[in-house]
Amino acid sequence: MKKILSVLLLFCLLLSLVSCASQQLSPQEAPLEETAENKKENDEIVYPDTFSVGYSSVDISGSPNTDPISYYGGTALGVHDPLMLTCIALWDGEEVALVMTADLKKMFEELGDISLDLIEQEFDIPRSNVIISCTHSHGAPDAGSKGTGNVKWSYQYRRQLLVAVEEALRDLDPVKKVYTGKADQPGIGFVRRYLLENGTWKMNPSRSMKPIKHESEADPEMRTVRFERENKKDVLLVNFQTHYYSAEQKYLNQFTADFVGPFRESAQKEFDCHFAYFSGASADINQIAMLPEDDKAEDPDKAFMDGARNCLSEEKEVEIGKIKIQHSDYTATCMVRSPERVAQAKEVNAAGATTEEGKALIKKYGFVDSNDAYFTAYYADLEPTQEIPFTAIAFGDVAFVSASYEMFHENGSFVRENSPYETTFICTLAHAANGYVPTAIGYEHGGYETWNCRFVAGSGEDFANEMVRLLNACKK
Repeated sequence: MKKILSVLLLFCLLLSLVSCASQQLSPQEAPLEETAENKKENDEIVYPDTFSVGYSSVDISGSPNTDPISYYGGTALGVHDPLMLTCIALWDGEEVALVMTADLKKMFEELGDISLDLIEQEFDIPRSNVIISCTHSHGAPDAGSKGTGNVKWSYQYRRQLLVAVEEALRDLDPVKKVYTGKADQPGIGFVRRYLLENGTWKMNPSRSMKPIKHESEADPEMRTVRFERENKKDVLLVNFQTHYYSAEQKYLNQFTADFVGPFRESAQKEFDCHFAYFSGASADINQIAMLPEDDKAEDPDKAFMDGARNCLSEEKEVEIGKIKIQHSDYTATCMVRSPERVAQAKEVNAAGATTEEGKALIKKYGFVDSNDAYFTAYYADLEPTQEIPFTAIAFGDVAFVSASYEMFHENGSFVRENSPYETTFICTLAHAANGYVPTAIGYEHGGYETWNCRFVAGSGEDFANEMVRLLNACKK
């Protein structure tokens, strides 16, 4: 009898174990707080007594065959080169700040809010102390937008976000010196809005449309900040206002960091450093040179490295100082479309903008083209105002200032020129990005960027002034 009871007990125990195992979730399905990657080690994070910098870079490529590529709307079938999330942790003995950059085309508001909340909950770092910008790779997934089928990617990203922050904090190492550099690097950025022979303005016209001149001249200045650390590798940061994209034409249906991938690999190898690239204000710039006088670089990858070399050859030591942080939720005025105009746009879209009926409706209602009609309907439900987050993080003679959305380069240059800091990084597509913010003259000329914009004319200049205000407040 005892043997029978023993066998029954053992059988029940085995059933219990099998049942528990069958109920366990995969790492992708498990609640965020239960995943092994995000469980903190027992030892506490050590914060040095002096100004220190930590670095980490983690893979956020996600799962090919399930995630859509932003530029195509199709599905990634593989990874050509990894999409990275890079975190720079700054610590001055009292204050901690994070400046992060992700190889994403953009980050929608939903994921931006989740990211900042997670960092605050897990590491007690206020939202105001964090900037997460995007490098604007066109070979990356839509990050956090609704209805794009990338729920699995978003979940994996959130797990990796916490890994990146913890690794950067654990990597904190005292800084011996900080150096900044700047140099012009032409040939890899041209203003893509042109005046045509017929007197109209157009983004990326064909040569047959006879473009005469660019709307403005691109800003060729590259900026660098280099942290020389006591015990660990230097950390090199690069900021440049270019909107370079070509990898999606080379690596179809594959995730890619675009030009940032080879730039990062070459810089880390040649300079023996950790590397992070921050995309500046470049909404109206790309690599396409349409005019005979445009001096386009023959080898773009080499041109990016040439710019970095020139910056480092001219770099100078700057002060370090205490970390200063300013944040605002700026109230912007939205461009509210009339119900009648929205109804007309929806009629065009329902007919199909490329069909004969759609083309006739575009002409009838006075839309410029299908994009004009599409975005009129897309932004139909805007509230009259929207709060836009801006953050400035500064120390010594260096500052980082975030800008949500895609700013035109002239407004970014205005911020740098009017900043009280020796070196100012413009970190665009930060936390939230869904559309453009043109210059006032850009609104006058019209075109794709002005239709794909939430805000009224003059908002670009207002945003730039708010960024300068925050930088001045940090300096004071």
